[in-house]
Amino acid sequence: MFITIILLTILICLITIYLYKIKSSYDYFVRRNIPGPSPQFFFGHYLTLWNVPFYSRQIQKWTQQYGNIYGIFEGIRPVYVVSDVDFLQEVFVKQFSSFHSRRRPFITRNFKGNRGHLFSAQADQWRRQRHVINPT
Repeated sequence: MFITIILLTILICLITIYLYKIKSSYDYFVRRNIPGPSPQFFFGHYLTLWNVPFYSRQIQKWTQQYGNIYGIFEGIRPVYVVSDVDFLQEVFVKQFSSFHSRRRPFITRNFKGNRGHLFSAQADQWRRQRHVINPT
C-alpha cells in the first residue's frame, strides 16, 4: 500500500512537471516580445489552422493583425512567420549558408518524392536549387 502511494505520488509529480513545461513553452514569444495569436494548450495553433477553409488566408489575417513578423505554435514548437521581404532577403540570400536545411512546415510535409520546391528542400537538394535560382 505504501509503495503504491509513493508510485502514484511520483507519477502525479511527473505529469505536473510535464504539463508545466508544456505551458511554459507557450511563453517563448512573450519572453522575446514577439506578437502573435494566443495558442491553445497542447495543440498550439494546429486546431485553428485545421479548422479554417484556407490555411494561407488565416496566415494573411494574422499578418495583418500582428505585423510582418510574429509567432505561432505547431503543437508546443514555436514557429516564426515572416512576411518582411527585406528580412527574408537577408536570411535566404545574404546569409543562406547559415540558414539551410530548415525544418519543413507541417503544411508541406504531405508532398512526396523529388517534387519539392526551394522552401521544402533539404541540405544538398536545397543548395542545388538555390544555386540554380541565383548562381552568385
